[in-house]
This record gives sequence, C-alpha cells and structure tokens, in this order.
Amino acid sequence: MDNIENELNKEEILDGNLVFDAFTYGIEDGGLRSQSEISMIICYVLTNSETKLSKKVIIDTMTEGAIANYFETTSAISKLIKNGIVIEDENGYLTATKECKKATEMVEKDLPLSIREKSIKLSAKLAVSELYRKENKVEIVEENDSYSVILHVTDKDKDYMVLKLTVPTIAQADTIKEKFLADPVRIYNNLISSLFE
Repeated sequence: MDNIENELNKEEILDGNLVFDAFTYGIEDGGLRSQSEISMIICYVLTNSETKLSKKVIIDTMTEGAIANYFETTSAISKLIKNGIVIEDENGYLTATKECKKATEMVEKDLPLSIREKSIKLSAKLAVSELYRKENKVEIVEENDSYSVILHVTDKDKDYMVLKLTVPTIAQADTIKEKFLADPVRIYNNLISSLFE
C-alpha cells in the first residue's frame, strides 16, 4: 500500500495551495496538472473499465480527451507498472492490482466528476476501435489512375465479408479505411439488412 500512496499522493501543499508538477501542454481547462492526479485517473480508468485496455488506449484517452499531457501519461503508466501497481500482460493489456483498486476507492472523489466520466467513455470507445483495427483489415491498392479499397470483416481469422471499392484518390481511400475501421460491424449489419429487405 505504501507504493500506491507514495505514487498517488505525492503532491506538496505550500501555503494551502497544491503544487502542480505536470506539463500542461495539450490539456484543456480542468485537465489534470499534477503527476499524482494523472496516476489516479489511470488507476480509476483501469479499475472501472468493462473492457481490456492497452497502454495505447490509456494514452490516447488522456491526450484525445485533453485530460493529461502525453509525456506525463506515458511516464505515469511506466511508474505504475514498475512499482507493481498496474500489471501489463503479454498481449499489452493493463490490469489494476488490488492495491490500485483500493487506492482508487480512497481517492476517486478527489478527481473531478467530468474527468472521470469523460475518461471512462472515451477509453471504452478507443478500446473498441483498437479491437476493430486488430480483427479487421483494409488493403489499399493503387491501380493505374485509381485506388482499390478492400475491406475485410473478420471474426477469428475468418472473413465474413470482403468488399472492394474503387475510388479516384488516395484521400478518399484513406477516408473509407478510417470510416470502416471505426465501426465495421455497423457497416456489415447495414449492408446485410439492405440486401435482405
């Protein structure tokens, strides 16, 4: 328990004011400006997430949500892993230890509600997107004056749908790729529904 308390409660109070010791580049007003708060939110997200989260998802959650600085988040994750407060498995997923969960229960109310809610919603969204990118693939092939975009909806290494689209520019091909990877299941379901109506 000493490790987590040292890691999560190391702010200093001088004359009643919290000393902010984290870089703030890239964060919005209300974002986290102390290293201990960043460690707290990481433990909070890992403890309260219903999905597996990778280091990349946690970092993207903090930076895309303008909650915490990229370098501070990366450093906090490394320290939490090094101190055994968070465990990273062979697949790159992070798990909160009992120590992390217990500390989260004690300090979670110190984190702003808006930050807690935003971090949980955004991490869930990014985890799903990461899973889609791992399970489904998109190929972009240049053919003369056009580009073929080949979309694969896959489950357990088996293609359920392969769709090939031809577009005139690489920008359009990249847009189709990103839209598809954002939610391939929705595209598959919409196409199947249209075919069987």
